[in-house]
Amino acid sequence: MVLTRYQAQRKSNSQFTKSAHASSCEAKLVSDPPLLNISRGQTTDDEATIKIDNLLDQLDDFECSTLDALMARWPSMYARLKGMRHHLPPQKDDNRPTLVLDLDETLLYTTYRDTDTTQTDADYVMFAKDGRSCLAGILRPGVTQFLTWASSIFEVVVWTAGADDYAHMVRECLDPERKLITHMLTRRSCIRMRSAASEDVIYIKDLCALGRDLSKTFLVDNTPHAATLNLSNLIPIEAYLGSSSDNELEGLRRFLESKLVRLTDRKKDMRIILHRQFNLKRRLRERVDCWKSAQQQQQQQRAAQRSRTSPT
Repeated sequence: MVLTRYQAQRKSNSQFTKSAHASSCEAKLVSDPPLLNISRGQTTDDEATIKIDNLLDQLDDFECSTLDALMARWPSMYARLKGMRHHLPPQKDDNRPTLVLDLDETLLYTTYRDTDTTQTDADYVMFAKDGRSCLAGILRPGVTQFLTWASSIFEVVVWTAGADDYAHMVRECLDPERKLITHMLTRRSCIRMRSAASEDVIYIKDLCALGRDLSKTFLVDNTPHAATLNLSNLIPIEAYLGSSSDNELEGLRRFLESKLVRLTDRKKDMRIILHRQFNLKRRLRERVDCWKSAQQQQQQQRAAQRSRTSPT
């Protein structure tokens, strides 16, 4: 069963609680923070520009509506997060920049399948408690090589919106010797919010809560709403959906290598460089505004059609 980009994330999170580790996972989710209801209230790089354009074009209704609501609520959200406890222990080496990596559709691709479906293409499989379904995943091409390289330069943090047991199972596949990933964070470290319009629960990653120098901290993620509080720290990556010809991690490595001199210079703030290169805040706002205009036009067209067809 192949799910769409955002259905896959929400479906895998919900189905995982039916796995063999369901009881322990459910117990841990009890400690999740309460939901916050949200409602609508100079230098360029050609390759990077193309990727940003692709990302903006691929945003669907769910992502646009989520971003619109989060942007409207950003000031009040930020005020409520002040003084929250850090998720990570103090950094031992202050010179190492921190690279935060999303998990699903960034380092791997997980789908919900029936157990009757062949799993020969999967790098890992996790069976549900009922025995009739499972989570099967494929690692992104080059992920081990990328993590090996990154761990020699960065403090590598993998942060997923998935449940604890799922994250730790995948870590065993990605980093069995525990040498590549410095820290692993799960949905318990995310800000959980519910959309008043769609009732979907979404997870936001606040880099401020890591206790790291934000001028040297980056989040690589395929979902912009996850980085709503820190868009100046976001390095977007195209969603990985299982293609064997994918080479995004190699491109990410080249991009980071080209910035390493500035990454290790304490006087440089990489957020300024990323803002000049991507300008995500403005471009995402423009994309969301276009979506809102299209939605309003559709509503007006439906209203006009109803008025024409309604009896006088």
